[in-house]
Amino acid sequence: MGFVEKIYLCRDRTIPSGINDLNQMARRKVRGANRAIHKRNFIYYNIYPYVRIFFFHFYGKVQVKGLENIPKGQPVIFAPNHQNALMDALIVLYASPQDVVFLARADIFKSRFAAFFINSLKVLPVFRQRDGAAELGKNEDIFDISVDVLKHHHHMCVMPEGNHGHQRKLRAFGKGIFRIAFTAQEDHGTEPFVKIIPVGIDMSDYVKQNASLFLNFGEPMEMSDYWEQYQEAAPRALNAAKKDLIENLKPLMIDIKTDEYYEVVMSLREIFNDSMRAEIGMEGSLLHDRFRADKEMIARLDALIALEAEEDKAPSKMKPLAEKVEKYTSSLKELNIRDWVVRDKGIGAMKSLVRHLGLILTFPLFLYGYLTNILPYWLPVPMVRNLKDRQFHSSVKIGLGVLVLFPLWYFIMTLLVLIFTGPWWIALVFLATLFPLGKFALRWYFYWKKTVRGSWFARRLRRGDAAVEEMVKLREEIIEMTREAISQ
Repeated sequence: MGFVEKIYLCRDRTIPSGINDLNQMARRKVRGANRAIHKRNFIYYNIYPYVRIFFFHFYGKVQVKGLENIPKGQPVIFAPNHQNALMDALIVLYASPQDVVFLARADIFKSRFAAFFINSLKVLPVFRQRDGAAELGKNEDIFDISVDVLKHHHHMCVMPEGNHGHQRKLRAFGKGIFRIAFTAQEDHGTEPFVKIIPVGIDMSDYVKQNASLFLNFGEPMEMSDYWEQYQEAAPRALNAAKKDLIENLKPLMIDIKTDEYYEVVMSLREIFNDSMRAEIGMEGSLLHDRFRADKEMIARLDALIALEAEEDKAPSKMKPLAEKVEKYTSSLKELNIRDWVVRDKGIGAMKSLVRHLGLILTFPLFLYGYLTNILPYWLPVPMVRNLKDRQFHSSVKIGLGVLVLFPLWYFIMTLLVLIFTGPWWIALVFLATLFPLGKFALRWYFYWKKTVRGSWFARRLRRGDAAVEEMVKLREEIIEMTREAISQ
């Protein structure tokens, strides 16, 4: 999703002589250029509510902030940071109060069936240079349709970074999103009409199911505010809007500037978050609170790194801290535990006993949910292992699971129950239990893993195991060193 920045989407762009005729021919028939893209069809009516029910269950904790910033019945372009392939688009779609039209690379529209189906999901194709020079003229039709979507007071989503990146940092913007916005604004001039809303997306893990998700809608940017400047000098207005969008999006997302210490900062987000919230007097522990603490910590670390880069002869605080963090995270991986295990010093004997009793009592429900959901939950895992781009893993899991495996598996299982039990109501009750108990089984599994690893760590700590005692001490040192580093 969001390849609009890599293509020719500007009407006044000069196309080399000789390619013009090919482009004009290309425009005559553009597969996937559905001019009624903003209207719902039969497929969308049926798939949208079904996928909506399942989609957010892929994540664990979910918090959405800023929904009041989205005006209803007005033309809006959502501009999110782009780090997780199709998932970013789906996140915006299912958090938005109304339908959203997207742009995607054209190579997925090659077959007539694919073009029809993807169009039905309100997705338009975008042609890039790698698709061939003769294809670029087709973007004129896509441009016209995108503008028409906004003129009909609908919502669009364009990823201003163009493609997705694998790090939590804001990358360079293109200008395609602004060209669409300004063209749709033409009939209204200085009167408010088209709005661009920056959207910050932050998830604790790109790949794993049950990761946390925080979605942050910013305040809308009115294109009318730039109209007079656009009339005087369009390139200057585009650059001004681009600069403002960058500045408006940065506070809404995690933006780690350093490359050298990137992994260290990411690790400190988990290790130091509790301490950072205490440091700035923040009592809450919701995703938004954790996000704010992370932003403050990252800002202070960025300042420290920049200062040390300028004063290269001064003793470094960041380098010894980085060495400690790298040693600590390496030990976590070696022992196959998470930071919370060391932070809490494992799970005490009495608490462990209570947790194990709860697991034993609920094991029959887990077994039922596990056996009736094992295939759709676990089959996508080996299927994505060969994908080089990890950012596509969760997208493929959702696509295979929600659209293919879950409905097919549930249909087969329910049909078998109907055949072998007789009464239709038994099959209906069985069907109603499949998804909630499957979700329960997944959470039971995660709870079991935490209980086992936490209990194991606490036992080793009680026995005076040198390795785990060293980890507890190392973590405490990291906390103190980080507190000292950010206090300047």
